[in-house]
Amino acid sequence: MLGTSGVKCADMKTIPQTRVLIVAGIFVTLVFPAFATEPTWAKKAVAFPEQCTEDGVDRYQDCKPIRILSPDGRSSIEVFYRPVFIADHRILQAFLRLTTPTQGTREAAIPEGFQKIDLLWSPDSKAFFLNGGNGGAYWGFWVYVYLADDPTNPRDVTEDAQRDMLEEFPPCKAAYPNSDDAGGCKKTSRLTDRTCMQAEADPKSSPEYNMTGIDWVNGSVILVMAEIPCSSSHGSIMCQVMGYELQVPTGQILKRIDARQLKLRWQKSMAWEFRIPDPPRYCE
Repeated sequence: MLGTSGVKCADMKTIPQTRVLIVAGIFVTLVFPAFATEPTWAKKAVAFPEQCTEDGVDRYQDCKPIRILSPDGRSSIEVFYRPVFIADHRILQAFLRLTTPTQGTREAAIPEGFQKIDLLWSPDSKAFFLNGGNGGAYWGFWVYVYLADDPTNPRDVTEDAQRDMLEEFPPCKAAYPNSDDAGGCKKTSRLTDRTCMQAEADPKSSPEYNMTGIDWVNGSVILVMAEIPCSSSHGSIMCQVMGYELQVPTGQILKRIDARQLKLRWQKSMAWEFRIPDPPRYCE
């Protein structure tokens, strides 16, 4: 796991489906055992593998169907698995089957990734979010919001938060300490390439920092933790964290929460022990 805790959105674009899947059939029974693994990020969430392989971290036997009731008990989400083939490898891939009293039963895909999923219903049973990831041990974490009335269109509500992180922790000013430059402010040490400057200048640019759902503030507001990946490639701003209360489905920032207040107010909703990062260091 990373030092603390990633994605993006503006016009609520749908998730691009870049993976080519050959569906071999449905792997699910009508019996839904009370099986679930421990959540990674959101303490109140139900967790399950997104993918299982024959000899991976999550094996075939770990991908078991589960049923997750909404808080009002009127809707449900069934997590089931289908065998798919990617590069000649057989993988059990998770899918969702959502049943609501007004819309009946519909299926929905999960955003592309391979890490464990956290799923948490909103308190009013009108939406739920998924945490997952498609990166490494410390990057690529995402959160998407599904509306119960429109589950085939997952919303990435984090673009405003992504841009705010660029302003809060400007990457072009970050120090890059190293063995030849303890302060990290020499021109040869600092990140001053075109990519960095474009990221700060372009209002539509997204740094694709880690974004993770922690809890629901209420039925239409989600608490998201944003984190700059804990990699030396980010210099002295690595591991920096902010919390955001975001409107669903617009992604509008309603409240910004620094790391200290995030720890104080929201540790109870986190599935891990949150650590406040060291302060960032900048160059003039």
